[in-house]
Amino acid sequence: MNTLNIPKKIYFKNGCTPVALRELTEIYHLKRALLVSDPHLYHSGTVAFVGDLLRKHGMRTAEYFTISTVPTFAEIENALPKMLEFEPDVIVGIGGGAAISAAKAMWIIYENPQLKLAQAVKKPELIHTNVKAKAIWVATSFGSGAQNSPFAVLKDEEGRKQVLNSMELLPEMSVTDAMFTRTLSAEQVKAGGLETLNLAISAFCDPKCNEYTQGMLREAILAVLKELKFGETGCPAAREKLHNAAALAGSAYGNVFSAWPTGKEKKDSKRLAVLAKELGFASTKQLQSACEKLQ
Repeated sequence: MNTLNIPKKIYFKNGCTPVALRELTEIYHLKRALLVSDPHLYHSGTVAFVGDLLRKHGMRTAEYFTISTVPTFAEIENALPKMLEFEPDVIVGIGGGAAISAAKAMWIIYENPQLKLAQAVKKPELIHTNVKAKAIWVATSFGSGAQNSPFAVLKDEEGRKQVLNSMELLPEMSVTDAMFTRTLSAEQVKAGGLETLNLAISAFCDPKCNEYTQGMLREAILAVLKELKFGETGCPAAREKLHNAAALAGSAYGNVFSAWPTGKEKKDSKRLAVLAKELGFASTKQLQSACEKLQ
């Protein structure tokens, strides 16, 4: 039986963050928010912007931003005492894939204090969430669409990449607000767009892709092909399209892949031909050429 697993609520509009976060008190009646982010976003004021919105509506907040480019098991586990002391009823992940991965992992150990992350990687059926706290993921950049996917990428004690994979990591709400993309550099836009493109094409060409996911993936791919160059020059409309494209890709590939995608999966040639035709290309070679021009 096929299912489509996505966050319960997805906000996507330029400037939507204040409206989305207002729901935490007005609809959910939450009182204590733990904000999880990375050092750059903390020092840039992005975390303060979110915190101010929450405090405006009477919420207490605490912050945790001691994470690396790829968060480590140790960094996540070091946050547990603070979480147990503060007892948040909502965890707000703010950032790109790294910060949101960290927030997902912190959500797991807060909800399951006896569960080690290494165990959660090997036995995702042990992961249970949404009892002590709800989760909100606020994406400030684009790439993997982590705010809508069930994956969290971490490093273990030996520095090896480990992936948490559970639909329990889908949040109560995700926020895809293009306002945050205005300060991204051209290099960040290019890298993020190419990551979205690679993941979306790989997922579309997977045999497990169905009518629901292929529609989202097709729109994501088309947006990157059309808008990436404009996004690199700073066009706000193009960056909004790219931000939404990553969110669509994240919503879709999480339902297609059973393991963390690398973007290098073998692509079904028949499905690649179907994709090329649906995008208006005469052949897969033309589609590949269009992708290469974005490199």
